[in-house]
Amino acid sequence: MTEEAPATPRAQLVYAAATCGVIGWCLAYVLCDVLHWPRLAYLPYDGAFALVTRPTNPSTITYLGTVLWGVIGGLAAAALGATIARARRRALSARTQSLLGAWAITAFAFAGLYYLWNLWPF
Repeated sequence: MTEEAPATPRAQLVYAAATCGVIGWCLAYVLCDVLHWPRLAYLPYDGAFALVTRPTNPSTITYLGTVLWGVIGGLAAAALGATIARARRRALSARTQSLLGAWAITAFAFAGLYYLWNLWPF
């Protein structure tokens, strides 16, 4: 008889998906600005939306597009993290859980510091 391999506990699947989602969100959120990915922007004087890579007008509001990139990166990374954790078919070790949590906190801190640096008056 074939024995079914034990599945990864559901709480650990959720944890892996959440931490990978935070990491992916932070990466996409910062990389879209650093690499000048096209993003949705609101042009307040025209009352219109446009895709821009580098805003030329200081009144261009690119935050919506930046957040959309973050959401896309977060969802993709969460799906990837959950898929990998499920494919392992065993419980995540304490070390793996700690590393995922540490990377999520570090990614969040670096993303916040990147945008804080961009706001610094230099």
